[in-house]
Amino acid sequence: MKRSLRTALAAGLVAAMPSAGAAELVCGPDAPLATSVRLEYTVTATRSVLSLTGDGVVTYQRRGDEYSMVSTLKAAGVFEAEQRSGGTVGSDGLVPRQFTQRTSRRPPLSVDFDWPDGRVAFSPTGAHAATRPQMQDRLSLLFQLAWRQRAEPRAETLTMPVAGHRSTATYVFVATEGDPLTLPAGRFDTVRFELQGQRRGDSLEVWLAPELCSLPVRARFADERGTVVEQRLRAVRALAP
Repeated sequence: MKRSLRTALAAGLVAAMPSAGAAELVCGPDAPLATSVRLEYTVTATRSVLSLTGDGVVTYQRRGDEYSMVSTLKAAGVFEAEQRSGGTVGSDGLVPRQFTQRTSRRPPLSVDFDWPDGRVAFSPTGAHAATRPQMQDRLSLLFQLAWRQRAEPRAETLTMPVAGHRSTATYVFVATEGDPLTLPAGRFDTVRFELQGQRRGDSLEVWLAPELCSLPVRARFADERGTVVEQRLRAVRALAP
C-alpha cells in the first residue's frame, strides 16, 4: 500500500452500530458542544487506480465543563489511526488542552496547549508557538466549526486559528448552501464549507447538517498528488453523559 495513500486516509479523520435518527439529539443553544455523541463514517481514499476503504468513528463526551474526543480509523485490517483531543468548554467554544495522534506506522505525536503561558508545544520536535483566542487542534476543529455555524448561521466566512502537527495556521472557511445529501445515515439538508488558502492542488470541503446540530455529515479532502479522501456519515446517536 502506498504510504501517501495511508497518510491521506489518516488525515481524513476529521462504524458498526445501528443507524440512529436525528430525534435522539437535542440541539439546544450550546449545540453540538452540550451533547455527548457518536458519529460513524465510511471512509474512502483513492489515488489513480489505488483505492482503500476504512471505517471511522468519532466520539465526543461532555462532562461538566470538560470535553474529550476520540477519532479512530481502521482500514482493510492493515492500518489503524487514533486521534484524541481533551480540554474544556467555555464561552468561546472548545478550549483544547492536549491533542495526540497514534498510527500503526508512525511515531506518536502530541500538541500541548498552555493557555496561562500563552504557548502551544509540538512533540517530538519541541517547537512551540503562541496561542491565539479560539485556537483549535486538528480534531476539535470540526466540532468548533459546527458550533460556530450554529452561533452565526448567516456568516459567509468563519475564521479560526488551528494548531497542526508542527505549527499553527489560520483557517478560513467559506460557506455556501449545500445540496441535500443522501448518505447511509439518511437524507440531510446541508451547509457546505470550503477551506480557502491551501497549497495549490489541496482542498477541504465539509458539509454540516443543521438538523443534526450542524454536525459534519460529509467531508472531502484532496491533495496536489491526486489523492482524494472522503468520509460519509453512516450512523449517529446521542450518548449518555
